[in-house]
Amino acid sequence: MSITTIDSQLIHYEVLGRGQPLIFIHGWVGSWRYWWPSMQALSAHYRTFAFDLWGFGDSSKSPDAYSMNAYVTMVDQFIDKLGVARPVILVGHGLGAAVALSYTAQNRDNVAKIAAISLPIAGNYLTNKLQGADNDSMVGRILGRESFSELDSEIRKVDPTAVSKSIEEISGLNYVTEINNLERPLLLVYGRQDSLVLPPNGEYSYLQQSINDRFYVELELCHHFPMLQEKAKFNRLLLDFIIASADLTQLTVKDYWTRRIR
Repeated sequence: MSITTIDSQLIHYEVLGRGQPLIFIHGWVGSWRYWWPSMQALSAHYRTFAFDLWGFGDSSKSPDAYSMNAYVTMVDQFIDKLGVARPVILVGHGLGAAVALSYTAQNRDNVAKIAAISLPIAGNYLTNKLQGADNDSMVGRILGRESFSELDSEIRKVDPTAVSKSIEEISGLNYVTEINNLERPLLLVYGRQDSLVLPPNGEYSYLQQSINDRFYVELELCHHFPMLQEKAKFNRLLLDFIIASADLTQLTVKDYWTRRIR
């Protein structure tokens, strides 16, 4: 376990590998730990970091810091405090995807690429699955009977106030403008079976098109945690997005993924 201190608040983080920095940011359910399989898979090519947001895992629990602005500032402080070389690659999930996108929109020069998994593009794309949930019921509300040790071991460390406050704030936001104006390569990944965050549809269906430096992949059999349910496929997708230099059109071809993960 590694700890750093910012303004008397503790940030727990883990680091693995060497190379260009890649920072994983977790979502509402769990902590840094569910990124561990991806950190192991990508650490041969990158120096991977994952930290606990305020209110999660082993980082400080301080309700005053449970806001999007505080989490975006936390990313910036984490990079500065550890002397992480810029530009970084950001990979965020759920809440972490919103944080990563907001940070990139405000600090484009600091970010090379961003992968946003299960990003609620607008408030009405975030369901009420976690509203009023306690720690014991969070995983069950999203996964049903399915279980992952990377979640089960950390869920009791979550401060439910951090979940409820961040959900309430994001429910009033819309990230479509940030997506359209990002000016950085962006990978959007959704699980088709996700019961917490809905993929773009309706007036935002155009976001499903892979165009210019924006790429969209929907994993048919996955729910809210594709990095756990389809580890090999997810990690291959992430690695291909990061290392590709120009043409990434194959990211959306199903046969391509079947061939590559055998």
